[in-house]
Amino acid sequence: MQLLLSDPYMFLDALLLVFVRALGLLLIVPVFGNRSVPYMAKIAVTFFLSVILMATIPFELTVSSRDVVNFAVIVIKEFFVGWLIGFGAYIVFSIVTLSGQFIDAQIGFSMVNVFDPTSQIQLTITGNLYYYLLIMVTLVTDAHHMFLRALINSYYLIPLGKMSLSNQLYSSIVEYLETYFVLALQIAAPVFFVMIITNVVLGVLARAVPQLNMFVIGFPIKILLGVITIYLTLALFSIISDVIISDTEKLMQDIIEGMMPR
Repeated sequence: MQLLLSDPYMFLDALLLVFVRALGLLLIVPVFGNRSVPYMAKIAVTFFLSVILMATIPFELTVSSRDVVNFAVIVIKEFFVGWLIGFGAYIVFSIVTLSGQFIDAQIGFSMVNVFDPTSQIQLTITGNLYYYLLIMVTLVTDAHHMFLRALINSYYLIPLGKMSLSNQLYSSIVEYLETYFVLALQIAAPVFFVMIITNVVLGVLARAVPQLNMFVIGFPIKILLGVITIYLTLALFSIISDVIISDTEKLMQDIIEGMMPR
């Protein structure tokens, strides 16, 4: 608030930059970034959050809005900082969606897609189920506060207008993408195992009793066993959500450190 008393115009410039970075994060980060949340609500929450941050964190600016070109470049950079942090969280949360698509491809649900109005994309049934379960666990356990902690931490590590891309940023994202597919396959592994055994049994029955139409018999059997397996493995979803939430916080921190000024 000392900046407001000493230089009101500089305070408004800093408030705009803080607002833009926070808005970039809240537009894409899970929970807050869902399309079901009205844009006016996101803007209002971002504005009040920015005012609170201005009152608690000392900000310094070297460029004012009088220098239109340089200030516009800084505004774009600040939006990119917030968006990239939120994008890191979005990547980790989409692991459960990918694993659900793997599962549905095995049990025969991949042909049934559900249009998700929040993300404006087609999702399979199990992928949609896993994603909303993860969102519910995140809200119930107050894990969504990690998004706000990451935003606040970014202002300390990346001062306004001081963002700098480094090799650490690229390596962090690329290295996690390798883990991304491994985690998705691990989540879907129980269904894969059950489906392999089911296909072997159906193959043996097809050879032993050629009169049976294995396609007609096998399709409902695979669906039934797949649904039962999903139901039994839901007890492990708390462990899966803990891993994903932990990875989300770690990746956001790595992204912030990758944009720190050198």
